[in-house]
Amino acid sequence: MNKKKLTTIIIAIIAVILLSPIGITFSRYVIRTVKNYILEANNFFFNSDKLVEGGTSYGINNWGGVGNIEIQFQLNNHKNNILTSDTDITYTITTNCDSSVVCNLSSSNGTIYKDEMTDNLTLTIVPQRAFADNESFNATVIATSSSPYAKTLSATFTVTVGKRGITYEITDKLNSPYFMFSITNALDTYKVITAFGSHNVGDILTSNQYMALTAQQKANCASVVVTLSFNPGVVVLDTTSDILKKSTYTTSTYQGVSYISSITFGMDALDSEEIRFYKRNSSINYTYPIVNNTSVVTFAAS
Repeated sequence: MNKKKLTTIIIAIIAVILLSPIGITFSRYVIRTVKNYILEANNFFFNSDKLVEGGTSYGINNWGGVGNIEIQFQLNNHKNNILTSDTDITYTITTNCDSSVVCNLSSSNGTIYKDEMTDNLTLTIVPQRAFADNESFNATVIATSSSPYAKTLSATFTVTVGKRGITYEITDKLNSPYFMFSITNALDTYKVITAFGSHNVGDILTSNQYMALTAQQKANCASVVVTLSFNPGVVVLDTTSDILKKSTYTTSTYQGVSYISSITFGMDALDSEEIRFYKRNSSINYTYPIVNNTSVVTFAAS
């Protein structure tokens, strides 16, 4: 059967579906599936690592409410390592963002050349006001190919402030034996954790006030106190990490062996920490956010 006859049959099938009482959502799914079949039959592949046809949603729940947000994504011209498009693909990209932010793209259009396969792009989100804990906004990216065929990919990113001034992420990849849990503290103040002298619990000190304290007095303060909780049956903390020297921790038993299951520690102002966790199953990618909407390590800050 030649391509022309196959296309005619497929169009007829679409017409029957549209005229039947099948739900609209299912009809759209069938139309997309058939359309992609036709396009792939002509060796046309327009895909992305984050955007999909019909749209998808991602939750970013770890934003500290301070500074710009950068989201990396790719557009490509291949289905797998073997099947790639026969021709160059031209495309345009647009954004639709809440009025509380401004969205900037590293490029608004481009061409994926058939021999290069992938274009790397960045969405930069610039907040236009201060955000409080638990506030959120939406940013949508829409990529549309214009030649040789039309196809639209999109994704909506819902960004929520977890703890103002504190951001965290997991950097991982498939088949890696471990991942890194990174925390960045953008706060430039300290909080009294244990009362001393004329200072009460909860008092806020500037960095200059903190630096004027004695070493013993500084031990009663922290810019932020972080608690990480995790299931040692899934991930195991690297116990050679220096973080344990300044942490309190709890343990739980897995297969008869006691493992650390949570750690609590203070962070300095404008500081960062990077903590290694080993994976029980290296075939899982725990990258957070974007790849996963929830973190395998539960984060809490006070």
